[in-house]
Amino acid sequence: MRLHDYLRRVGVAPGLPPTVDTLRRLHVAHREAFLFDNVAIQTGGTISVALDAIERKFIDEGSGGYCFEHNTLFAGVLRDLGFDPVTLLGRVRRGPPERWARTHMVLKVPADGEAWLADVGFGGVGLLEPIALRDGTVAEQAGLTYALRRDGCLWILSMRDPSLIQQSSHDTTLSMTDLYEFSEEPQTAGDVEVANHFTSTHPDSVFRRTLTIQRSARDGRLVLRGDTLTRYTGGRAIDEPVARERVRDVARELFGVELPATPLISEHQDD
Repeated sequence: MRLHDYLRRVGVAPGLPPTVDTLRRLHVAHREAFLFDNVAIQTGGTISVALDAIERKFIDEGSGGYCFEHNTLFAGVLRDLGFDPVTLLGRVRRGPPERWARTHMVLKVPADGEAWLADVGFGGVGLLEPIALRDGTVAEQAGLTYALRRDGCLWILSMRDPSLIQQSSHDTTLSMTDLYEFSEEPQTAGDVEVANHFTSTHPDSVFRRTLTIQRSARDGRLVLRGDTLTRYTGGRAIDEPVARERVRDVARELFGVELPATPLISEHQDD
């Protein structure tokens, strides 16, 4: 693991001890340094979950990626700092339940006598900081509120949806949206490789059907998904339509991403 290069890229000094404060500091720094995006998929490339390939992409090329890349890199950093992260796979709760699959990666990280959920790879609305892996945990982070609950063998992370707060102000539970579920069964590098292959290559994968580029920071979140740009500020979400001919301009101006003039994978599907 090229730890010093990574720490320089995210702006964190070396020599930190394996504590919760270090975990929190690194988690925020990673989220603010790297984009969440599927540009490599949309431009016809492949996704490698080999650590050296991710290091080249994130550290040397200044690119971003999606959950398997982000959390594989983050796990490597944590191990080199003396943590013992455990790889877990989860199901994003989007669409009909019978179609949910283990296509999301998270980390369980023991620190200071307690287990923590770390996830630097869930896009713009994901956690900015790790949260305690404890039933009933609630945390407000940069205007969004997260809640973690236990349901049998599953953990479920939910978020208060800013778009529903106005009409549901009389009952805050109605404005909570489930993001994903996961169990504590440790996963192998092979499990991650299989999940990554489906997510990056299957024609039904959302990452092949829609371009997305997302940024998270303490002062706001920005999500480009297809023809919609969403700004999250102060716990409010504002959607802006993006004309097809403007997508490349938005990617360049707001995210610093230069998309090719040739059609993306999702644009081929739209034709």
